[in-house]
Amino acid sequence: MLKGVSIVLVALTVALWLAQFFLPAHGIGVATGLVIYLVAWWIVLFTILPLGVRGQHEDHEVVAGTEPGAPVDPGLKRKAWLTTVVASIVWLLIFAVVEFSLIDVNSLPFPR
Repeated sequence: MLKGVSIVLVALTVALWLAQFFLPAHGIGVATGLVIYLVAWWIVLFTILPLGVRGQHEDHEVVAGTEPGAPVDPGLKRKAWLTTVVASIVWLLIFAVVEFSLIDVNSLPFPR
């Protein structure tokens, strides 16, 4: 069930991003959407990477010639998928805020 929901979230993100090719030029553009997604993906990746990592010294199975703190099983495939799903959620939130003008970006106090 959870895998199906995550696939739908990622598919929705891709569909909305691709729809930007055909929508009028307001809100998030194609390039902006891609950049926002990639930045979100990397930030989420670095927050998810340390989750659930067990070092070799914790399992008392240190391989000769390696760092004792090196992970036994980093689970990179699972973490890459989780990163993709969380980054999709972040992108969808940003997309909704910009596309539906929930927060007027022009009214934010940026220094000029």
